[in-house]
Amino acid sequence: MSKKLKTSIAAKKNRLRRRIGGGIGDFAGAVGLLFSVAALCLLFVYAYSCLMSTSCFKVKEVSVRGLKELTEKEILTLAAIPSQQNLLALNTEALVKRVSANPWVKNVYVGRELPDRLVLEVRERTPVAMVKRASDLYLMDNEGVAFKRVSRGDDVDLPLLAGIDGKEKEKSKIFLNTLNILKTVSASGKFNYLGAISEVNVDDVFGLSVLTDTGLYLKLGKDNYESKLKQLNVVMADLEMRGMRKGYIIVDICDIKKITISHKDISGRSEAGKKGRQYRI
Repeated sequence: MSKKLKTSIAAKKNRLRRRIGGGIGDFAGAVGLLFSVAALCLLFVYAYSCLMSTSCFKVKEVSVRGLKELTEKEILTLAAIPSQQNLLALNTEALVKRVSANPWVKNVYVGRELPDRLVLEVRERTPVAMVKRASDLYLMDNEGVAFKRVSRGDDVDLPLLAGIDGKEKEKSKIFLNTLNILKTVSASGKFNYLGAISEVNVDDVFGLSVLTDTGLYLKLGKDNYESKLKQLNVVMADLEMRGMRKGYIIVDICDIKKITISHKDISGRSEAGKKGRQYRI
């Protein structure tokens, strides 16, 4: 065998040895990496298990915020938080679902304050009127949700909303505007001159009409309710100064530029021989 051929065979054997050695090294490196990843995962699982079971994060205090109608005791009863509950292991979705079972609850937000405090922020529904469903009365909020049947134990002083007889009407613009103005009137002291609103009627043709406990019957039309009530405040102050505020008064303010006022006697008939006083704004 020639010297050149022997040299070639030896070179090939060396290359083969290097390749095999490199492959074994790569395989060993891959196996080592897999073992490292597996060990790290096991470490994370162990650490997570410790965090979920340690007494350091046991719920020791529950803070309930945002309540007006409901009590903290009622919310905690609905929440049903176990005595040994770990703060980090708490199922917040299930907790929110349990608390939201109360019709007064609109939203619930759950917060954790480490190491041992749970915070429940409750947003309650704000009723603005009562509506009739079949033979029962229900509380309705400013979003048009009839959320709770009125029972004997409920202490409510809200206007009765009439003229609502279907889901489509409850979605109408005039209906939603009515709810908004009821919310505005109840929350603002600017409209105290109206007294308490006892009944509200929503009509697709004539718009909104309002009856108050001070003997006012207001025809407000279909829009600009807040602006109209602000203008009416000036007119009612003028009637008060003239001594004409007593008795039952019908106010037509469908047109914000022209307010027509007429008086009625106790029987509900318009006073004979008198035209309604008009105020042009």
